[in-house]
Amino acid sequence: MKQYKVKKGYDIPITGKPEANLIDAPNPDSFAINPEEFHGVKPRLHIKEGDSVKIGSPLFEDKNYPAVQFCSPAAGKISEIQFGPRRVVKRISISGGGHDVVQHETFRVADISGAAPDKLRELLLKGGIWPLIRQRPFDVIARPDSKPKSIFINCMDTAPLAGDAGFALQGQFAEFEAGIEALKVLGHNVPVHVVLNPNGKQDDFLKANGVQFHAFAGKHPAGLVSTHIEKIDRIQGATDTVWYLTAYQTAQLGSFLLQGQYPQERVVTVTGSGAQKRQYYRIRNGAVLKSILRDNLAAGEQRIIAGNVLTGRHVGPDDAPSFYSNQITVIPEGRERHFMAWLSPGFSRWTYSRAYVSGWMPGKKFSMHTNMNGEHRALVKTGDYNHVMALDILPDFLAKAILAEDVELMEKLGILECAPEDFALCSYICPSKTEFTEIIKEGLDMMRAELT
Repeated sequence: MKQYKVKKGYDIPITGKPEANLIDAPNPDSFAINPEEFHGVKPRLHIKEGDSVKIGSPLFEDKNYPAVQFCSPAAGKISEIQFGPRRVVKRISISGGGHDVVQHETFRVADISGAAPDKLRELLLKGGIWPLIRQRPFDVIARPDSKPKSIFINCMDTAPLAGDAGFALQGQFAEFEAGIEALKVLGHNVPVHVVLNPNGKQDDFLKANGVQFHAFAGKHPAGLVSTHIEKIDRIQGATDTVWYLTAYQTAQLGSFLLQGQYPQERVVTVTGSGAQKRQYYRIRNGAVLKSILRDNLAAGEQRIIAGNVLTGRHVGPDDAPSFYSNQITVIPEGRERHFMAWLSPGFSRWTYSRAYVSGWMPGKKFSMHTNMNGEHRALVKTGDYNHVMALDILPDFLAKAILAEDVELMEKLGILECAPEDFALCSYICPSKTEFTEIIKEGLDMMRAELT
């Protein structure tokens, strides 16, 4: 196993880490899927309100790639289809909670390696499992006709308050192994890189055969796939394609092939100071958050985030957990304003630049809220971005190239190697309150329209 040490980065000192305790959540009667979470996908609906669906029934497809199907995580009736501006599908709600399921062909682990790639691809597309596979460049769902030069399976997460991938995946090695075998077939035996956390639970992951193991140590973003790709198999241009999944997504893919059914369960972690019970939950796939968070929120107004505090989405109790993240974060809403707070010594206030006394107190953690403590202002060059950016990229120069819509300069500055999540720390520490993640997302959309 090759070891890597990421020297740049920053671990946000936030309270609310989950306990290593896994419990079964109550059975819900409401489920949901959020199509707007799938960046780059233009949904074409297959259903309408009042329709009955099974687990695994197709709900919508991508207009650009109709073969890519998105399936129902639950059995019941379509209770609501919520539209946003310009008829964008925001949420599909399902009431019920039955167990009727669409059955597909099943495989044994030993048989997967001998399956035809086209057959596996068609099965994953039809079963709604293909969206688990994403690609670089552009950070979108992998095109069904794409041919990767390598595949990355990320078995670590260094995001704020993230849980242990090994703990969440315990007892599912057969599914994980089946997923790896399927990916090797789909990729025509290109290298499969399994990236581990040297400080996490590794035993089950190390049992996998025919893969290359790597371990990354360091502060966040040591656990991001862009960091791994740059060190192991760097993207050289728009023609290079790399597929990637998390360990849990790989196991879900394998579970589908072994059982022939859309995965009905998943493990999520509830984190953050706004939650009373911070632990791991085994839930029904697509279960709305109120089934997990009922009687679990701290006093006061709380913000629910599907994902982590850096890259997650602000959601409500009737939304489902993120399709791509197993983390749910709850933190207080920062509504309070403090008169002349900048004059206080700041013993209990976080600071990256050490403007407060707390910046000189290593190891101190904070119960953080959503208040930005200021608004957007002119971009100031402080050099701080380079201290938290692990990639060989200049964040401020790339952002300016995107705002100027200079496609050639964007490519030279490395936009094809990155994703919005790689710039989340830049947004977090930015004294100008610049949303780098949104700028990078716009830049990648611009490049995708130009090059595909």
